[in-house]
Amino acid sequence: MIALPLLAATASSLAQPPLQPFSALVGHCFVGPLPGSEGSDRHCFESVYGGQHVRDRHVVTVGGKSVYEGETIYSAKGGQVIFTYWNSLGGLGTGTANLAPDLWRFSGTVHGTSDGKEQPIAISWKLTSDGYDVSSAGEVPRLFKRAD
Repeated sequence: MIALPLLAATASSLAQPPLQPFSALVGHCFVGPLPGSEGSDRHCFESVYGGQHVRDRHVVTVGGKSVYEGETIYSAKGGQVIFTYWNSLGGLGTGTANLAPDLWRFSGTVHGTSDGKEQPIAISWKLTSDGYDVSSAGEVPRLFKRAD
C-alpha cells in the first residue's frame, strides 16, 4: 500500500494484491479542474464485490450543471491492473495501469462517443498528500483534491 499522510488513515482493504495501491483512494471523492475550462471533474472511488474490483465514478460539471458522466472499473488480471471505461455519451475505453509507488501510468484506447474514432490514451497520476495530479502529454498537471 502507498503511504500517503492524509489518505492512508482511512485506507480500505482490497482482495486483489495488484489493486492495493487504490486503497488510498477507495471511500473518497476528489475534484479537479477541466483542462482549459471553467468546469470541474469529480471522481469517487469504491471497492466492489468484496474488494475484487475498484469503481471510479466521475461527473463533469460546467456552470453548476452535470454535462457528462463516466465510470471506470479497475480489475486485476494475471498480476496486472486493467481497466474498462464507459460514459454517458456512449463512449468506451480499455487499457492497462502501471501503479508504481510514485507515479501511476494508464494507457489504452478510448472512443469518446458511441460513433467516435478510437484514440490512444496515455495519462499519468502522481499521488500527493491530499489527492493526485493528473497529466497527459502537452498538458499542465491538474490537481484532484480530496473533497469528502
